[in-house]
Amino acid sequence: MLSHFVKAKFLVLVVLVALFAGLAFFSTDYDTRGGTVGPACPIKVYGRCYREQEIRRLVSYFEISRNLLLIEFAGSLFGENRLDSDPTDFVTNLIILRREAERLGIEPTDEEAKEAIRTAPIFSIQTMINDEILEQNILAPRGLTKADLVQLGKDYLCWRKLGDLLEAGNAPVPVELEKSYTRQYQQFTASLAELSIDAYRDKATVTDADIQKYYDENKDNLLTDEKRGLTLIKFAPPAEAEGMTNEAKAQQRLDFNNRVNEIYAQLAEDESRFAELAKGLSADPANKFPITVEEVPAFAKVSPPESLKDKTELLDDLFSGARSIEAGVAVSVPFPLPEGGYLLFKLTQVVKPVGLTLDEAREQIKTALTNQKANLLVNEAATAARAKILEALEAGKPAAEAAKAAGVELKPLPPFSQSEPPAKIEGADTLVAAALGTKKGSVSDVLPLPLGKGYRFLVVDKVELVESPDADSRKSSLRISAAGDYRRAIYQAWFDKRRREAGVSRAGSVASQEPEAPVPAPAGDAPAES
Repeated sequence: MLSHFVKAKFLVLVVLVALFAGLAFFSTDYDTRGGTVGPACPIKVYGRCYREQEIRRLVSYFEISRNLLLIEFAGSLFGENRLDSDPTDFVTNLIILRREAERLGIEPTDEEAKEAIRTAPIFSIQTMINDEILEQNILAPRGLTKADLVQLGKDYLCWRKLGDLLEAGNAPVPVELEKSYTRQYQQFTASLAELSIDAYRDKATVTDADIQKYYDENKDNLLTDEKRGLTLIKFAPPAEAEGMTNEAKAQQRLDFNNRVNEIYAQLAEDESRFAELAKGLSADPANKFPITVEEVPAFAKVSPPESLKDKTELLDDLFSGARSIEAGVAVSVPFPLPEGGYLLFKLTQVVKPVGLTLDEAREQIKTALTNQKANLLVNEAATAARAKILEALEAGKPAAEAAKAAGVELKPLPPFSQSEPPAKIEGADTLVAAALGTKKGSVSDVLPLPLGKGYRFLVVDKVELVESPDADSRKSSLRISAAGDYRRAIYQAWFDKRRREAGVSRAGSVASQEPEAPVPAPAGDAPAES
């Protein structure tokens, strides 16, 4: 009897050891199996590891908040003034937001959250959106439910309430508002001198030795343009029958969007059958609208075919480094057209760049060197002219005489301010910035003209704050704007401290691999991602 008990106890111990080993395996921060699986803990916040499934759900909250046009909320958690599309910070910041709201006892009700969603900006723009469209085109494609939408509403309300609490008792300093008002509305009277690079190209001498030297130093970068070919499918919107009601038009538009979505899903699901499926599209009776399929030979991004010349977003996607002819990334999402249709493509060919010979690159090099030397000459001329005019002003002499002696023309500008920049002048904002940094009776720094066309500078004759009957309303608007900036600054400083306390760590980007398309609505938005 005792021997049976000992054997059973030993078996239990073995099972327990195996169980704890398995738990340890699954709870480790990084994948120990090797291969290309990658980190098992992409994000850790407050010491807790968040894994892929949880993260994908939180990334969906970012995408939905943008669909609903909760732009300020999404931007605040994503990170303002960023140019990338990595939502990792949004995910970690949303986790921290929820923890801080709980700590401070901020608990919006379900009804409050539903009301917050109902009043999202998208509903004032797309009045035909209803619960069915929300579920079908926003929630369902991401595996979410209405409960997730309610949770997003609570997150949004918590974010607003935290901002209210931090803003309470704090306000912009009145003297700073006055400075801001003066800066924005003070009026400048000035003259502009512009020197064009075109006048100096003939003076820029480029020798064969210069060309050879440039080629030897840069030949690894002197390449032909990469070219890409594609199969292009165009979905034209169905024609509206005479006498159709607005409701019928909206339903037809929705049916069109949904059908385009279905076709996109079929084409993307099995890219090996893309050509076969594309060929049968126009003949399919289920498609009650014109569909054309075009094989576009390889072309460079700088010289697209006529049909794609103004399709900047499509071209950026086509020539993206992430886009390749491999399955899974060769087929694009549908791109909306101004007339209401869509374009969708499959990348079929990539022609890699190759090195240019000296003869092939000669004209390109000569143009580059001519521009470099002409740019240097015009910059030197502008700098010398500025110095002469500044010297004349400091000696109490007229600026016009010094400008004439320097060979430049001073063109008087109409009075302007930061709120009303010079009209019909390229890069007017840079002139305003230069004027703000220049004293009355002085000359601004030399500024480059847009697109490398040359250089220019301002001679500021007068700076004055002109009284306006709109002064009170302008100051009120500034006060509101400044309060918003102040609120964001306080919130960001507070939240940055919370992030440090949360001990956020990440193993890389958690960006979704699928590009997001706009949300379809009867008013004419593009298809949602499938």
